[in-house]
Amino acid sequence: MKKHILLIMMLFLLTGCMKINDAKIPDIIKEVQTSKLVLANQSRNGYKYYLPTHLNLKETIKTNEIFLSGNYAYYMYIDLVSYHEKVPFTYELSPSSYLSMDISDDRSVGYLEVNVKQNKYLIEIMYNYAKIEVIVDQNYLKEAITNALIILSTIKYNDDIINNLMGNDVLSLGEETLNIFDTNRGESNFLQDIKDSDVYEGADGLPDRDKIN
Repeated sequence: MKKHILLIMMLFLLTGCMKINDAKIPDIIKEVQTSKLVLANQSRNGYKYYLPTHLNLKETIKTNEIFLSGNYAYYMYIDLVSYHEKVPFTYELSPSSYLSMDISDDRSVGYLEVNVKQNKYLIEIMYNYAKIEVIVDQNYLKEAITNALIILSTIKYNDDIINNLMGNDVLSLGEETLNIFDTNRGESNFLQDIKDSDVYEGADGLPDRDKIN
């Protein structure tokens, strides 16, 4: 337990110091993935995960969750259906993207893709059958990637609960759901779905802080 707490503290020190700006993104990803954090402070129906303490949970809508950090909003989607069905996945690198990486390891498959639009950076990171999207400024890029991967890498699924959900048809394969395996390449359907709710409609595609608060 002490080892895991120390690892989390080290990761948070990276996100809070200038060191993270000096680190390379592949090294940040490797550091988070190899730490294999297992702590959780958030529990949902079928899964749990660790939310960094400097992020605040704004809203949970079924398997969609919104976290806030300063002027940025993280949008997470947990794909319980794909997890249950063990849907196979391969990622095709995008030469036209600002950043395109396959981040699969011995634990799960995933990808990181960053695209630039109107001087904003759309981060899409999929790992462990879940996806986080966030639009940030360049100086927050590495911190956002670190935060997102900490969350995704600590997701632990409860197979018994998920099996019951599938058996009770609570989650239907026929429902219209987001495909976490698809990249948006700068046009985020996920973020658009959230903004269409009339709550998150800020300038430059960012959340309206007045409506959030």
